[in-house]
Amino acid sequence: MGQGVPLVPVDPPCGCGWPHNADDLEGNIALVERGECSFLSKAVRAEEMGARAIIVADHDQQSDEFFIEMISDSTTREAHIPAGFLLGKNGYMIRKTLERLQRKQAIINIPVNLTYKPIHKMNQPPWLGW
Repeated sequence: MGQGVPLVPVDPPCGCGWPHNADDLEGNIALVERGECSFLSKAVRAEEMGARAIIVADHDQQSDEFFIEMISDSTTREAHIPAGFLLGKNGYMIRKTLERLQRKQAIINIPVNLTYKPIHKMNQPPWLGW
């Protein structure tokens, strides 16, 4: 996918409608929150904005003990960009850190492969490794 790709939180966070920061999402990865519409709707909207991929984060920062299944919404629509899911605490920490630092985006590397590197040697941002 790429090295140094901007991860841009969508405003408003649900990602169901046309966002206020649509121009910032073109060519980048959209970070949206779970809820209000289907994951497929979020992915289709992100693709319409020109996003390269979408990451959906749970809106409940306490929900980091289980995973959910991303399913279609019974429509014939298709998304042609990669989609992933983050547990609530990760998405929450990313958004809050960017707000605190007054930043519009985080720079990430996709794919993230933490398998072969010890945690103390990972040059990670102040949120959890994911």
